[in-house]
Parts: sequence; structure tokens; C-alpha cells
Amino acid sequence: MRSARAFSLIEVLIVIAIIGILASLLLPALGKSKEKARRGACISNQRQLGLVFQTFANDHEGEIPIGYRGGRKQWNAMVYSGTVNQFVLFGRLYLEKFLDEPQILFCPAEQAEAQSFNTPQNPWPPGAPGVSVQSGYATLPAVDWGNAGAPPVWPILEELAQQPILADTLGQPARLDSRHRDGVNAAFADGSARWIPRRIFDSDLQKCSAIGPANNAVQDLIWAALIRP
Repeated sequence: MRSARAFSLIEVLIVIAIIGILASLLLPALGKSKEKARRGACISNQRQLGLVFQTFANDHEGEIPIGYRGGRKQWNAMVYSGTVNQFVLFGRLYLEKFLDEPQILFCPAEQAEAQSFNTPQNPWPPGAPGVSVQSGYATLPAVDWGNAGAPPVWPILEELAQQPILADTLGQPARLDSRHRDGVNAAFADGSARWIPRRIFDSDLQKCSAIGPANNAVQDLIWAALIRP
């Protein structure tokens, strides 16, 4: 008769230790792979938005609805303002039915509900009185929309040349920390899009501890830095 041989406690512990070592090696690689996939989906969204802006420009004598609101260049991601109950910035694309897939307004890596698609803090569709809705991306703060539904003159896409027209939100460090952390994707007026490492603009970004006109000049430096890579 054959006797069944059981694993000894030492053998079981060795197997568990090996599994733990393999897991510690594989998990960081899996995390990087997931982030790479999210980053790719994010830049795909921005390329699609770039095409939407181009289509909008073709129908509006070259103009595109980008800028900022209320004298604050960090207020540049709005879709619908519940304060004045009007569609602004990205909201003009929605209002005129240029957005077939509204999800492209939002970074798939975003962890903050306030910048994510259809959350309690950021409900979709926009348009409910008193309820503000913002995009997960920000537009180049090229012109102040004030507190109205639109400025007198919108930027001309063709005149922006090599400038970025939108990017992951850059208003404060926390806006990056809740998604890619080590950089941003940006889409440019010429139709291109690329990844920009955070180290290029982080020293200026760290100065933006609050949202207000006092940080407008710093925001200009941050957006200008996106052109150089």
C-alpha cells in the first residue's frame, strides 16, 4: 500500500514566500501597464476633442470656445455654470451638438469625482439650474469669458499655431495628483497631441496653492512650458 505524502510546514512556507516575492515583482509592472493604458486612452480623448474643435472652427469662421471665466485662469474647464445658468467653454460644444460622446471630456485615470463623468459631484447631462458641471480637461486660458455665456471675441484656431488648446487640468497640484501624477497630456492647435513630463512645469505649478487672479501669471508660465518639449 502507498502512503500519501503531505507537504511539511517548511515547504508550505517556502511556497508562500516565493509567491510573495513574485507578486512584489509583478504588481508594480501591472500598475505601470494600467497607467500606460489610461494615459493612452486620455491622449486619444484629447485628439478626438481636437478634431471636434476643428469641426467647430469650420462652422464658426475659425473661432473656438476656449478661455477662462471670472478673471481666474484656473477656471478653464467648465461645461455649465450653475452660477449664471449658462453653457460655457466646453459647454458650447455640447450645446451645439458637436459632442457625440461626452465621455471624451474626461480623463479615464481621474480619481476625483468633481472632475469625473456623471458623478454626484459632477452630474451629466449638464443644464440643471444652479448645478455646475466641469470637464476633466482644461482649455488654454486665452480669453476671459467674464461671468457671461461667451466673450465678445473667441480665439481663432489657426492663429494659435503651435500652442496647446487643451490639456489635463493644471490649476493646482491636486488636479494632477488625482490622475497621472507625473505629467499631462495636451492637444495642440496643429492637430497633434503629446505627453509632457511634470518636471517641466512643476516648479510653477507648486506656486498655485489657491485659485484666484493672483495666480494668472503663473498659469501663463505653465501653459507656455507645454510648448517647449
